[in-house]
Formats: sequence, C-alpha cells, structure tokens
Amino acid sequence: MQCDLIGTRWQPRNLVLSFGLAILIGLSYIWEPTSELWRAISTDFFYIVNGSLSWGETWQTIWAATNTPLSDKLNGLVMAIPCLWYVTCDRSRPLNLRLAHMLVMGIAIVVGVYFAKHAFREYESLSPSLVLTPFNDLTQLVPWLPSKVSADDSFPGNHAVVAGIYGFFFAIAIGRKYFWLALPIALMGGTARAVAGAHWLSDLFVGGAIHILPLLALAFATPAIRWTQNFLDTLADVLLLNLPSGLTKPFVKLVQKIS
Repeated sequence: MQCDLIGTRWQPRNLVLSFGLAILIGLSYIWEPTSELWRAISTDFFYIVNGSLSWGETWQTIWAATNTPLSDKLNGLVMAIPCLWYVTCDRSRPLNLRLAHMLVMGIAIVVGVYFAKHAFREYESLSPSLVLTPFNDLTQLVPWLPSKVSADDSFPGNHAVVAGIYGFFFAIAIGRKYFWLALPIALMGGTARAVAGAHWLSDLFVGGAIHILPLLALAFATPAIRWTQNFLDTLADVLLLNLPSGLTKPFVKLVQKIS
C-alpha cells in the first residue's frame, strides 16, 4: 500500500515545496495587494456564515452549542473515535505502524497548537464580530449557552490548525475510509468559530496553512513515522525485559488481540 511508505524516507523536494508554499501563503496575508483581497473575501465569508444564524432558533442553538467550552472537550473525545477504530480494528497494517501514525499525528497537533497560541501573541487581530456590523451575536440569540463569539487574537485559528492536521493526516497517511469518518469532525471543529464571528476566513486558511503544511511535511517527507515505529518497538522490548511478567502479561494479550 502506497500510503504505508509515507514517513519512511527523506523527500527533500516535498519538504521544500511544503515549506515554500506555507511561506507564500503567509506572505499573501501581509503583502498589501493580497492582504486587502484576503480581507474582502473574509468579510464576505463572515456575512454569509454568520448571516445564516438568522435561519431560525434551532440553527442558532446548534452553532451556539458547538462554540461552548464543553463542546470543545466533547469534540476532542469524538475525534478520538476514528483513531481508536484505526488502532484496534485495522488488521491490514502492523500495530506498531498504527500506533506510530497516531503518535506522530498527536505530536503534530500539540506542536501546531503551541505555535498557534504563542508565535503570534504580539500580533493583534480583532475578530470580525468586533469590527463588522450587522453581527448575529449568539450570546444574545441563545443567552443560556456560554458561546465564544469574539477574540482580540483571532489569528491564527487554533481549531483550524487542529482540524487541518487531523483531517489531512487521515486523508494522506491512513486511508480514505477513515478520512470520510474524520472529515465531518474536522469540518465542524474548524468552522464553528467562523460562524460565531470569532475568526476570519483568513485566520482559518492562512493561519492554518502556515502551521499545517510544515508539520505535515515533517511527518510525511522525513522518516518520522519509521523512527516512531522503531522507538515503539524498542520501548516495548525494554518494558518486557525489565518489568515483572505479572504487569506486562495483560498488555501482551491485548497487543496479540488487536495485532
């Protein structure tokens, strides 16, 4: 299977292309002619998606619920479902490869969110809900739900970074059937804040791309996944040799069951 070769060897061309594309997309956000274009497109996008909140109370409640802290936590649990299904049920691949995929994806998400939160801390970017009118405010439309509808540091979109890494990782490295399960989860996580007015389209697309492209390149165009497989094999050997058999026996049985 071709995707099983991803992350097993150096691919300098893909590395350079991915980092170069991320830089170009980032420059388009600050270069005046294209930055104005991004602002115009993002403004139109805001009026379309936020304007949809006038469709009715049920629609408003759905989007208010998806923008609450509880929804963020539940979305994380839902995102774990395709991951667990892949690790425990896909017998077509070695268990260490399945675990390596999930570990590399998890590391990429953590690194992406860290840089999204800290690299642009000094850059002020007010969300569309703070600068555009008319604005359908979910905190007024559905006051009984604590929805997030604004941000004074909207760039980049953290949720878009997570959703992008998650969705593209499944699409590129794991397979189509898992991707179609992960896609609606990723889309919901990536677009909820935009509908509420807390992010511009450029926050999602540009902010997402400058994090997602380099991290996926490091995961797929280097031997990162093969290194992770080797690490997991070595760790398993060390634990088996150094821990009492009474502790390791249940894990050995579990591994045999899902391998």
